Amino acid sequence: MRLLNISTKFLCAAAITLAAIAGTSCDKDDNFGIDGSEQGIQGGNHGDRKEFVQTRKVLLFYECGFNSLYPYIREDMDEELVKGFIPKNGRNDDILLVFSRIARNGNYVNQPSYLRRLYTDPEGTMVSDTLLTLPPETVAAKPETMRTVLNYARDAFPSLGYGLIFASHGSGWLPATYYANPSAYEKEHAPKGTKAKAAPAWQQAPIPSGDLSETDPFYGMTRSIGNDAERVGSGSGSYVIDHEMSIAEFVSGIPFRLDYILFDMCFSSGAEIYYGLKDVTDYVMGSPCEVMADGMFDYTTVTSYLIGRETPDLEGLADAAFKRYDSRTGIERSAIVSLARTAGTEALASVCKSLFETYRPALYNVDYTKVQGYYRSGRHYFFDLEDALVKCGASQADLTILRNALDGCILYKNATPNFLGPTSPTSSGFTVETTCGISIYLPCAGTPLLDSLYKLEGWNKAVSLVK
Repeated sequence: MRLLNISTKFLCAAAITLAAIAGTSCDKDDNFGIDGSEQGIQGGNHGDRKEFVQTRKVLLFYECGFNSLYPYIREDMDEELVKGFIPKNGRNDDILLVFSRIARNGNYVNQPSYLRRLYTDPEGTMVSDTLLTLPPETVAAKPETMRTVLNYARDAFPSLGYGLIFASHGSGWLPATYYANPSAYEKEHAPKGTKAKAAPAWQQAPIPSGDLSETDPFYGMTRSIGNDAERVGSGSGSYVIDHEMSIAEFVSGIPFRLDYILFDMCFSSGAEIYYGLKDVTDYVMGSPCEVMADGMFDYTTVTSYLIGRETPDLEGLADAAFKRYDSRTGIERSAIVSLARTAGTEALASVCKSLFETYRPALYNVDYTKVQGYYRSGRHYFFDLEDALVKCGASQADLTILRNALDGCILYKNATPNFLGPTSPTSSGFTVETTCGISIYLPCAGTPLLDSLYKLEGWNKAVSLVK
């Protein structure tokens, strides 16, 4: 989620049914191929013509901003991105695409969304070419819409590789709307007609009450994954509903493997997300905590790390994203950045399954307030994986095994000393004493309802943290 601090212009980034395609441009790239369908022409490699080897890459910005983040996401795309590296439109030049569904001036009236290609013409002028127009009722935070956009990008631009930057609200693995108001969600989803299951004796964490949108001065909206408003009906009888995706839904929206997914949203570096995305991408970048409203990246430079070069520099981008905030002062010096190699998540899960079984009593009884948390306002659902086992009394031998597995997964991690200032009577921030770059849920800080939902996550099925 992204937080909104009106006084400092900060918004925290927290997480389409497609009726019809309203329009497309004629800029579809058919790979200049010969299919042999024309009379007298046969496909294949004739004479001494060399087979074309694809070298270009595609970068897609997926802007899920039909929510309170709209002014910040619009600034990212319309004012900052255009100041950075924009590729040319030659056959071998990389492809820069932007899909945007962004509210206009806080008016949540359904309107078309667009997929555009940005490039510079031979005279050096930037061109924004609309490739695809989606109907007003389209919702960006739906897997159907993601599949439509990504499939179009692949079909229109055959390339060596594809990368995705996803910007919206986010609340990690938590169910939609839970983060903002846990007590209301728990009450609404309590078992009907039967006596609610009593919490185990070891679960002592209180369920936070109150709606953050009304009580937290930093709360804006979130950048579960993605958040998109939809106006239903018309006139005085219309109303707005929010759409968010679970990790499984987000994964189902990715129709082919991506080189990387970079999240500009809150709570996107959890073990649940990293493990959940292992089958659809090679690398994931995000934050285990909230992200300030300025966004994870400097959009005037982000493309220079990802396209226009032979290989994307993900570690360089992660370091730049961190230093951008670490160079600031006061509460604006707030960031935790993590980059993961998803190929390492299976080994990490195997190690964690063994350690979670060994230290299960401690995991269910540890004083969660002593474990490094990545949350504010009592939303105690995100804890540092390594520190949780340290505080559970894991042996040095076991911690060495864990750290080796983390080294095989986490390529970059860094954190400012505090996030929104240390906890104090005048601040809801927290101190960052340690970070391994990846967060987990702790049953001792949860609820029976969250436990039941957590069991559905692929990560928990692999590690049996909650049984």
